[in-house]
Amino acid sequence: MRGVTGGPPRQLQPSRRALGVLLGMLIGALIAGCATSAQIPVTSPSGDPNGIVAEVATYQLVANQPGRLLVALLAADNRWLSFGDVEVSFGFLGAAAGSPSGLGGTPSAGAVLADATAHFLPIPGSPDEVDRPPTLTLPADGRGVYAVEPITFPTAGYWQVVARGELGDGRTFTAEAAFTVLDAPSVIGVGERAPLTDNPVIGDPGVSATAIDSRAAGGQQIPDPELHSTSIADAIRAGHPALVVFSTPVYCVSRFCGPVTDLVAELAAMYGDRADFIHIEIYHDFEAGKVNQAALDWLMPANGDLREPWTFLIGADGRIAGSWDTVVTRGELEPLLQALPVKSARESPAGAAP
Repeated sequence: MRGVTGGPPRQLQPSRRALGVLLGMLIGALIAGCATSAQIPVTSPSGDPNGIVAEVATYQLVANQPGRLLVALLAADNRWLSFGDVEVSFGFLGAAAGSPSGLGGTPSAGAVLADATAHFLPIPGSPDEVDRPPTLTLPADGRGVYAVEPITFPTAGYWQVVARGELGDGRTFTAEAAFTVLDAPSVIGVGERAPLTDNPVIGDPGVSATAIDSRAAGGQQIPDPELHSTSIADAIRAGHPALVVFSTPVYCVSRFCGPVTDLVAELAAMYGDRADFIHIEIYHDFEAGKVNQAALDWLMPANGDLREPWTFLIGADGRIAGSWDTVVTRGELEPLLQALPVKSARESPAGAAP
């Protein structure tokens, strides 16, 4: 999450641990052939004996800005590593093509930076057994990612995370993944004024049901009507806070869209008197590859790599108060919603967007 954090940012500092030969191998591969890749899954040259691989699930990390790093740990048989904590360390692999050079304090390629503990963050609807050690589970028994938050990377470029841990039966594992830290945000950030987006809602003429929610395919009614009755522009003009989720529950590649959308619908039923709740479908026409303009306006970075889900909290002043990529949990959202006054007791804020 960006905008609301639970403590001072963790600033990475040099440590003595080395990643050895793997870093040297990755530096050449990344700089030579992967300069435009936003996420580059990497496995150990020798292979983890337990078959666990890492994938960075965070869509946007910006140099010198506190952020949240999410790592999914998966096995080849579709099991997820769930529960408990894992230890992680970070290494700088090198500058990305086109990144500014000559930055003061930029670590050398191959430098290994501070260790941290990553805590299990369950996907909404999955159990969170806080006292259980890291365990390989089927998706129905536990799914989630491991989060380090807040964390600040001192420079843009290619980085690597190495996750290490011990399973409940005593076996150990090591898994690595590379990722990119950006010079500047590619998606709208906390503190910026939210676009006055007139996203389609139920009843708009000439708009197909599936353009409002992909779950309405095959003649089904649009689900969760409370998420499809108000536009972002209307919420901002009314001076209402709004919790907005951009997702495509049917076509989502990340497997997180459906659970996150369901969570927002559950919160709408509980806190609809305090905020407006809005779901934006990604696709206007999936078969034709056409994306809804609202998703383009909010999520499309310069490299054209649109990713979802994203969840945003817009304040009553029309500015972004919080943003979460990939996974967001009830524990992260509910306290912010509980702190809002009811709509009937709120006056339109001074300086709100016209």
